[in-house]
Formats: sequence, structure tokens, C-alpha cells
Amino acid sequence: MKEKIICIIPARYDSERLPGKVLYEINGKTILQRVYERAKLCKKYFSDIIVATDDERIEIECKKFGAKSIITSRYCKSGSDRVAEVVKNIDCDIVVNLQCDEPFIPKEAIEKPIIEILKNKNDYVVTSLTKIRKKEEIYDENVVKTVIDKNKYALYFSRSLIPYPRIYFSDKNLSKNKKVVFYKHIGIYVFRKNFLLKFSSLPCSFLEKIEKLEQLRIIENGYKIKVVIVKSDSPSVDTLEDIKKILKI
Repeated sequence: MKEKIICIIPARYDSERLPGKVLYEINGKTILQRVYERAKLCKKYFSDIIVATDDERIEIECKKFGAKSIITSRYCKSGSDRVAEVVKNIDCDIVVNLQCDEPFIPKEAIEKPIIEILKNKNDYVVTSLTKIRKKEEIYDENVVKTVIDKNKYALYFSRSLIPYPRIYFSDKNLSKNKKVVFYKHIGIYVFRKNFLLKFSSLPCSFLEKIEKLEQLRIIENGYKIKVVIVKSDSPSVDTLEDIKKILKI
């Protein structure tokens, strides 16, 4: 039987580093609209695409470009908790949490984890990684680094540099570096619905609070996150400086 998949884009207004960032424009379109349009590139997988927000200003923006939206609580612990609030009463099997800070997320980064979770019934959450290619991203706390095991399950996510290279390596040309590879996390989670609801019932964990990374709640509670590696990069927007960099590109 075909599994029903729904895509939810959590979009809160009061972002800590850049309030209202989802409403900032990049070449005439808001970041929110651009993320929604990336989701639509993969619409063959989705029974619906919904923006989950806590603010009527975002709801108004959704109406402008034709997106469905649902108002949620202002007190959700994380984006995934906001997504869980929306889907708890929706008939679906798999939930795609497409985060709203990567306006040019590659189609591959959305599709590949969906394909992976459909292929393996034992996986309950899958996310995307890509290789870090820029020196400045290695040391940027807004770029979340990830280490994985030999079976492509995440061992840890951190804003710090992991793994820390005690061996010699060159950070001048990371794409050709053979001795150590750094991976960064891309803003998408593909959950089985029953696991997403279980995740949301768990309290914020110790490391989650320290790093401000919701996925650590999964690992700290003994569950596994499967990862897929994608080729294309995905610039994230956390500050005004990030928007300026994207406009230059």
C-alpha cells in the first residue's frame, strides 16, 4: 500500500538571530516563498504542502503566493514540535519537515531522504548532508557539522568543528582533501509520523539545549537518524550577512 506523505514548512516569526527572516526578500521573493517553491518541485511525493506558523504576518504572506497555512502555538519547543502539532490530526504516514532557512535547498536534498525512508521500513527519521566545500563554513557556528558511522547513521551534530583533525589537512581546497571530510546538515527531516509524535512527547534534552539543535533530542534518547549524502550545496540564512552573500551569488 502506498504511504501518504505530507510536507510541513515550520515558519515562526521570532527567529533569535534575525526576527522575521522568513519574510525577507531575495530578488523579489520572500525566503518563505522560495522554500515553498522548492517543496513544489517535489510535489509528486506530497498529498499536501502546509506552512505551520505562529504569526498572522506569515499567514498573510502565504495567501499572497497561494500557500496553505495553519496557525500553531507560539510555545513550540522546536520546528519539529511545530510540525508535530499540525500533523497529529492529519491522516498521513510520513511527514517531511522542510525548514524555512534554506531558500535554495536542492531538489535532491528533499527527494533523496524520502526515497530512503520509503525503501527502508526500519528507518524512522532521515535527513540530508552535503560535504563542506568552503573554509569559512568549517568554523561558522551557524553551519551544523555532522559525523556519521559506516552505515550512514548520525553519531552527532554540532556547531563546533567535528571531527577535529589532529592529522594534517589543508582547509584551502576542501573538495579535494582526501584525509578528512566534513559534512554539514541540510535543513530537512523526513519522519515516520508515529515517531515524530513520540519525539514531540519527549522533553528537551541536555545537549539539545546546549547546542540549540533539536535533532540531538533524538540521539540523546537512544534513537538513530539515517542520513543521505547529496552533491549540491544549500546556503542557509541565519543573519543579514547571509542574505547579502546570497544576493552576491
